[in-house]
Amino acid sequence: MNNQTSNTSFSLNGQCFISQIQRSITIPVLIIFALPSFVCFLIIFYYFIQQRKPLLVDRINHHVILLILIFDFLLITTELPFTLSYLALGYAQTSKICTFWVYWDYILETTSLFLTMYASVERYLLVFHKNSFLKRKVLFHFIPMSIATLYIPILYLYLIVLSPCVRNYQYDLTAFTCGGACFFAETSVNTYDTIVDTMLPCFIVLIFNLLMIVRVVILKRKVATSVPISDTLRRNRRMIAQLLAISLMCLIAWMPWVVIIIAQNVFDPSFGTWFITYILHYLPYLTSSVSPFLALIGLPEVRQGLKILKKQTITTKTTTVSAPVHEMSKTAEKRNGPNTTSFELKTIEHDEINVQTT
Repeated sequence: MNNQTSNTSFSLNGQCFISQIQRSITIPVLIIFALPSFVCFLIIFYYFIQQRKPLLVDRINHHVILLILIFDFLLITTELPFTLSYLALGYAQTSKICTFWVYWDYILETTSLFLTMYASVERYLLVFHKNSFLKRKVLFHFIPMSIATLYIPILYLYLIVLSPCVRNYQYDLTAFTCGGACFFAETSVNTYDTIVDTMLPCFIVLIFNLLMIVRVVILKRKVATSVPISDTLRRNRRMIAQLLAISLMCLIAWMPWVVIIIAQNVFDPSFGTWFITYILHYLPYLTSSVSPFLALIGLPEVRQGLKILKKQTITTKTTTVSAPVHEMSKTAEKRNGPNTTSFELKTIEHDEINVQTT
């Protein structure tokens, strides 16, 4: 997580101060959340590839959702192993690993935040100013989405990997993400990063989601007197619900940082240290693990595919179970068949004799 409090950690004489009990709890929790989300990610990506036209070409609002899912997927599959290794060992192994870990952690989490910020603005425009937005797709969609995707990786490539401060910087191998990047020591750069890359996106996400909620509430009151308004809400209800759910998870992971940063600068520099070390560092993994399930809210095509797959699975299981029973019935019929036939023939012959006698 990129902010000025990231280099705060509990360490003593080079030994990790996080207890073994704390680590033994955190590791299983992260794995339990990550495994089902990994499966859900793969299913969603499969449907995006298989149904490219209805999901991507025809639905412009799915573009940013797919990008958010890609960055969250990379966080769970490629960055989380570094965190699990740190928790298992109690330290990072080398300074080179620290450099990559810091860079990869910061760009994945922060780019996801920027994409959520753009998604909040885009959804608001798509719901309430759709025609104007679609007429200027390049200006309002492709350019800002590209900036939101590329800005953070390029910025942090310089600040974390190429900056002059990296040469003489000593990482704290016992701290989460090795104590953070070297630019935290530079006041002007750190202030810019805190305000522009952390606080501003959080406030934009919060403001546009509140605007969305307020406008939806106002429009619902007018539904009885306006059919077009009712149609607008009905068509966009899944898209609105999807955005609100994803934005809520994003704010849960990021707003505590904003509050702690403000409190540390205004009141107490040590405010929230325990919360950061034991909880806040690991929240992005939990929220990223939930994101594919929340994305399904606005992906009815994927949900329908999952329902069909579920029905096929149940049908296959039923067929598999009933097949042996059917075979057993056939075998029993074959075994009992001759005796029954013989009995029936004897009965017929006996009846014929009785008829002739009569």
